[in-house]
Amino acid sequence: MKTNILDKLVSFFYGIFNSGLDPAKSHEENKSVQRLIIFIFFGIGVNLISVLLNCLHELYISVSLNLTSILLLSVSYFLNKDGKRGFAKALGIVTLNLYLFGISYVEGLRAGEHMYYFPFLLALIFVIDIQKDYEELIMTALVTFITAAMIFILAPYVSTIQTISNEQYSGLFSLNLSLSLVLTASFTYYILTTLEKNEYKILDEKRFKDTMYDTSLDGLFIVDVNSLIITDCNKRAIEIFNYKHKDEIIGTPAKDLLGNKMEEHIMVQAKQQFTKKSPWYGNMDFFRNDNAPFFAYVNIVPFSFSEFNYCKISILDITEIKIAEFEILKAKERAEKAAQVKSRFLSNMSHELRTPLNAIIGTTNLILQEEYLPSQRQSFEVLKYSSEHMMQLVNDILDFSKIEAGKMEIENAPFNLKAFMQKIVSSFTAPVSSKNLGFKIDIDSQSDTEIYGDETRLHQVMNNLLANAIKFTEKGTIGIEVKLKNTTSSNTDIYFAITDTGIGIPQNKIRQIFESFMQADIETTRKFGGTGLGLAISKKIIDQMGGELHVDSNVGVGSCFYFTLSFKMDRKQKAYVDEDRLKSLSGLDGITVLLAEDNPINMIVAKRFLQKWNIEVIEAENGARAVELFYQNKPDILLVDLEMPEMDGAQTVSAIRKTHPQIPIIAFTAATYENIREDLLSKGFNDYMPKPFKPEELYKKLLQYMQYTNQHKQAS
Repeated sequence: MKTNILDKLVSFFYGIFNSGLDPAKSHEENKSVQRLIIFIFFGIGVNLISVLLNCLHELYISVSLNLTSILLLSVSYFLNKDGKRGFAKALGIVTLNLYLFGISYVEGLRAGEHMYYFPFLLALIFVIDIQKDYEELIMTALVTFITAAMIFILAPYVSTIQTISNEQYSGLFSLNLSLSLVLTASFTYYILTTLEKNEYKILDEKRFKDTMYDTSLDGLFIVDVNSLIITDCNKRAIEIFNYKHKDEIIGTPAKDLLGNKMEEHIMVQAKQQFTKKSPWYGNMDFFRNDNAPFFAYVNIVPFSFSEFNYCKISILDITEIKIAEFEILKAKERAEKAAQVKSRFLSNMSHELRTPLNAIIGTTNLILQEEYLPSQRQSFEVLKYSSEHMMQLVNDILDFSKIEAGKMEIENAPFNLKAFMQKIVSSFTAPVSSKNLGFKIDIDSQSDTEIYGDETRLHQVMNNLLANAIKFTEKGTIGIEVKLKNTTSSNTDIYFAITDTGIGIPQNKIRQIFESFMQADIETTRKFGGTGLGLAISKKIIDQMGGELHVDSNVGVGSCFYFTLSFKMDRKQKAYVDEDRLKSLSGLDGITVLLAEDNPINMIVAKRFLQKWNIEVIEAENGARAVELFYQNKPDILLVDLEMPEMDGAQTVSAIRKTHPQIPIIAFTAATYENIREDLLSKGFNDYMPKPFKPEELYKKLLQYMQYTNQHKQAS
């Protein structure tokens, strides 16, 4: 029970002495609030003791003064609690001064009440912040000393208002003297303790700052900007410059240790920018004590202390970073050279592989279109499939190399969606039928419209997905679905889906199949073959076109690969090539084509196809001969190889364009490199036909430019 009462009393007084404190305020502000509370309770305490003494001596006028003083000091306490510290402080100081004057006048100087001025003056030290508020100090001093002077001038030695005996005076004087001495000693001790704590705090702060100064990763120098002498440095500075003691550095001219450039920067700070306190920073070279060079990041900050101007120089040793940067640059150069070599190698290999493949594929297509023994058909089909498969592998590796290097670019050219899907369907009708599979085609009736995108890359994705669907399906159906969604007057979203009833993909392998050179498992690779690049390339292409390739699949049930792409569209434009005529590959009577080709086998293959379409062919074995034959025969269209003796393809086109800027010229090349289409267009070609070529693609381009030439002739 006693413990509970004691705890409550302690809690009560603790609450009183901490009233008015605000956690949101600074430590110094809360300390000032607390000191004012101590000052107020000093005055209340003195008055309470005086009330007790005066009651014993029956000095009731003095008691009334004590109670009035206690009341005013209580008001001061509550003002301070409410955050009105200025009013509270002024009221407290005035109240105690008036009380000391009033009690001294009523009781007389012989009672010794004026001796409370000694602890009162010490208590004021807690209340007045001498360093921050000189006006408050002056006003408090004036009020206090004027009141003290009035006490000694106006107050009588013995009271003329109350009757006080000699014995009472003797008792009052002794008690007031003792109490004032005790309070004075207490306040003196408290002040000395506070000063000692402040001294320790200042020393701790200095030690903390010295620790920060010496543990900095930067070498720090303090330089007097007037004398340009180093006045101080930290441990890191000694280590960086390979010295043993600070004394070897302090007192040294800045230019002797830090160089002439540093001295110039310091002088600039001293003469031009010091008033703005504008720092300078940058990279500089220095030498250590053993003359070893090093690189550093430097920061120069001007500051003032005790009316002197200094510069703090921070030096961060970045030698290892510079060396690492140099190594990175060398590694980058080596990587770029390796990439160039790789790109050149792939381009050369592509050209070398495509040239014989062009002859193989072209000759095979020619044979399949002419008479042959029925027993030979299977061999020709195998030859055609194998050569086209090899061509696809070459294309996949080149595309993957471009994707890895981030150099694959998506074109934005017009093409007819319906015609595009007709080509896809016609290309895969035979492979689907050969495996006795059903072919379900669901193409939107609104697809006969022109859209803007990369037809070649979209064709590549559809080919990859359909080829996979056929390869992994033994029975059932292959499906193609194309739907227009969210269509406006100028834009449309097109949904593409390829479905099959094949082997399916396990759920834990779905992410894996989109990785490079990966298939669902080893058994799949062994059984069905393939490089594992098709889906990885398709996913990257769809990502770059602004879509996302998804798959839904169940083992033994089948798979559905689908994606949605956004295209700009023009409903007024229809297919710009007669697709029905393209399917039958009917004759192109009346067209004259100049074929510039230095490879005799490629010349024979291309010439045979052109002649089958009733095209008159003019042969040129090099660029110079092509220019000569062009001016002699005035052909309708030119097919020009890029790599030719005497004059290459670009030089040939340049010579012809000087006089015939409108003549259609198609690059006929086995080369492949980054941005080939843009490069050829910039050199004057209208289009390009890669080797090995597909007869229907070559036919389509010839038909397209024949129609363009006829329109141009009619317009002129």
